[in-house]
Amino acid sequence: MLQSSTKFYEQLPAKCCSRCGETVEELADCYHTECYKCSETVFYPLSPIFLSMYNSAIQE
Repeated sequence: MLQSSTKFYEQLPAKCCSRCGETVEELADCYHTECYKCSETVFYPLSPIFLSMYNSAIQE
């Protein structure tokens, strides 16, 4: 029996940064292999969840 494509993609391991090994947020149109910290890229997320995860001022 064939596995559904949705299940296949859900079972793939998380994408990790090639430099530091930290989990990288996967975006539909991006093929980068480094996290934003290692690539020194400024990223302005639309998601408040992402902001709270990576902004130390919000975490405190």
